[in-house]
Amino acid sequence: MASGRLTRRRAAICVLGAATAVAVLSAGLPAAEAQTYPSLSLPAWASLTKDDIDRMNMAAARLYQGQSIGTVERWRNPDTNNAGSVKLEGKFEAKGMPCWRLDYSVRTSDAKDHPSRYVINWCKTPSGEWKML
Repeated sequence: MASGRLTRRRAAICVLGAATAVAVLSAGLPAAEAQTYPSLSLPAWASLTKDDIDRMNMAAARLYQGQSIGTVERWRNPDTNNAGSVKLEGKFEAKGMPCWRLDYSVRTSDAKDHPSRYVINWCKTPSGEWKML
């Protein structure tokens, strides 16, 4: 079973790499404080709706605002019964870029007892764009 999870995780990370998107997440922030944060796009999470993805990305965006390592932001969509969390696993520098390691846990309504986990390193380039490392 562990190798099945590992394969699923590797496949998901490949899909995530192919589906990387950068978005401005300004929900809940004053216009002057709006910043660009990394976000995951819909193709990477086929079982989630756009609203689910938006909620997950907003939870992740809160972690870039000076949060301590270990901070967890939760999200839930009452319309789909999908939910999850994003945990700030670490901060580091790579190739001169500030990076954040996020642990995404996603529970879909059809697999509540088997959440999917994805750990992704996001790094901010000098131009302000985000990329996966």
